Amino acid sequence: MSKTRLEAFSDGMFAIILTILVLELHVPELENYSFEAFRAGMIEIAPKFFAFLFSFFIIAIFWVNHHHIIHEVKVVDTKLLWLNNGLLFFSTLFPFITAFIGDYIMNPFVVALYPLNMALASVTINALWKYAFVDTDLAPNNMTHEEKQARIKRDRMALIMNLSSAALAFVWVPITLFIMAVMPFAFVVPEFLANKTEE
Repeated sequence: MSKTRLEAFSDGMFAIILTILVLELHVPELENYSFEAFRAGMIEIAPKFFAFLFSFFIIAIFWVNHHHIIHEVKVVDTKLLWLNNGLLFFSTLFPFITAFIGDYIMNPFVVALYPLNMALASVTINALWKYAFVDTDLAPNNMTHEEKQARIKRDRMALIMNLSSAALAFVWVPITLFIMAVMPFAFVVPEFLANKTEE
């Protein structure tokens, strides 16, 4: 099967997810036109705004990774389609969880949902990559055995960190929030720098 419809459907879904995400940012009601009222309004929406920024970055990471995977795929089959649907399902949950955290940022049950969903979304996109590049010939297999093992090891480490941060929310919520904030940079920045070096 051609991958054209898969790309179009996936890009459309990611666009909708980001649109829903920003719709959760509601304009605060200001009591008057003073700076104090403006500041109070901004402080009120600050948790939702920062949650929005973080989720936008996370979804963008998933979209970029998805783009790189599907760009290399030559043809698709039914299993690849369902793995893609799995990724999109967990991605669609981010706006809801983001809004939830914006309202209850210190609730451990609410905060734990975010790294848990990140873990599930990561599992599906990693399974998508592995199925296309390692288990089948749907995409060109130009990676060495060492490169494949390094990626699999990195993916497992990210999964463990996500699950651990979800559990740590019940110990002390700020620990989970800190790990969530650091994780994207810990995995994305080194990969970005490595790609720049190769170029």
